Amino acid sequence: MKFYKIDISDKRIFDEYFKAFQPEIADLTFTNLFMWDPFYDINFTEEDGFLLIMAKPYNQPPFLHGPVGVDTNKLPIVIEKAKKYFETQGYKFMLKRASRKTIDMLTQCGMKFESLLERDLSDYVYKVQDLVQLKGKKYHAKKNHINKFLRLYGERYEVKKIDDEIVRLCWDFECEWYEKRNGQNDVGLTFEKLAIERAIKNFDKLSYEGMIVFIDGKIKAFTFGEPLNKNTVVIHIEKADPDIEGLYTFVNNKFLIEFWQNFEFVNREEDLGKEGIRKAKMSYHPFKFAEKFTVLFD
Repeated sequence: MKFYKIDISDKRIFDEYFKAFQPEIADLTFTNLFMWDPFYDINFTEEDGFLLIMAKPYNQPPFLHGPVGVDTNKLPIVIEKAKKYFETQGYKFMLKRASRKTIDMLTQCGMKFESLLERDLSDYVYKVQDLVQLKGKKYHAKKNHINKFLRLYGERYEVKKIDDEIVRLCWDFECEWYEKRNGQNDVGLTFEKLAIERAIKNFDKLSYEGMIVFIDGKIKAFTFGEPLNKNTVVIHIEKADPDIEGLYTFVNNKFLIEFWQNFEFVNREEDLGKEGIRKAKMSYHPFKFAEKFTVLFD
């Protein structure tokens, strides 16, 4: 078994496996894996009809994502080969960020394993129309935020689809946002900046759609996402000027209205156990979680 470093030219391979597998978790898109490679050091191989994705994250032990494939009968063989590879490299073998679908497949083929639900890594999934319509008392505060933004900036904002010409403006804004947040003192924000840079520089080769919000002709927010499976869109990045009240709520709502109303669900990724992010994501009242697990074998 030999693993290969992920490269933009490998997108077709990943896309074919993901199309057949129909993943539920945000990790399993080529865009996500490619843009976060500076942190996760992604390598991959193909084995017996499965795509195996290995990560060697910064300051953390390596792991294998849940194997991406549909032939349950061959899954034990693939797992055993991967286990032997990890052992020969001196690594402890484990699956991390494995989806419920992977857990079900392992169970169906009779494998013995131990699984641990990772709440901090599980993705928030919402109904698109809930976040588009914002109906009812539970979304009252969100509607107020949007209404305040429109009162203050209704004649001053403009929304544009990201294209080859204006995508570079997202990078300029990310650098400003990073400095404002003192990102150089936060390892997570530094790797996020590197991830966004990779996504922006490879816009023409990746599959995401994006939106920019301008106020008085200056970029003040951007976001991008793409289909995750047949009925779910995933939002990869959402950045807004924190000093503009209601802008984050407006971007969240507007992006779904303009781009993704033909999807049933929206996956807004994980909170990593960070209290502020968890509070913000919970305030939108998730419909469900796309659970992720750590899996250990005998």
